[in-house]
Amino acid sequence: MKDTTVIRSLFHWFQDCELLSTETPLNVDKLEEEAGNYCLEVVPCNPVISRYPDGGSKNQYIFNFASREYYSSDEVNNMKNLEFYEDLQEWMAEQNINDRLPELPDGCTAQSIEVQTSGYVMDNDTKTARYQIQCRLKYIKEAKAHE
Repeated sequence: MKDTTVIRSLFHWFQDCELLSTETPLNVDKLEEEAGNYCLEVVPCNPVISRYPDGGSKNQYIFNFASREYYSSDEVNNMKNLEFYEDLQEWMAEQNINDRLPELPDGCTAQSIEVQTSGYVMDNDTKTARYQIQCRLKYIKEAKAHE
C-alpha cells in the first residue's frame, strides 16, 4: 500500500537503508536520551519552491536525520560516528543517482534528495551525543483536480 504522507514515505525509505542497524529503532520527532536510536525530524521551511500555471508545484521537504551515539574523549569512537554519517551521505547520493527515491503519496513525484550539511555533533554530554545531517527532498506535486 502506498504511503499517504511524505514523512511516512521517508520513514519507509530509510528503513531500506542497509547502513541502519535493524536493532536500532528509527523514530519520528523523538530522539531517545540513551545511545542507539535514529530519528527523522521535519525542519520548518516554505514547502513551495515554485508554482506551475496548471496549479501544480515544485516543493521541498527539509528534514534532519539524527542519532544518539556513544561519545567520549576517545577519537576512535567519535570518528566511527562521523564515518557512519559519511557513509549515509554516500548511500543517499547513490540512491539519487540510481533514481531510487521515496515513493511519495499519490499526486507527488520525488525528484531528488540532497544532503545539505555533513554529519556533525549537535549536542553532547560526557557519555552520548546527538549527531545529525540536514537533508532536502525535492518533489513535484500535481494540481488537484476540481470536481
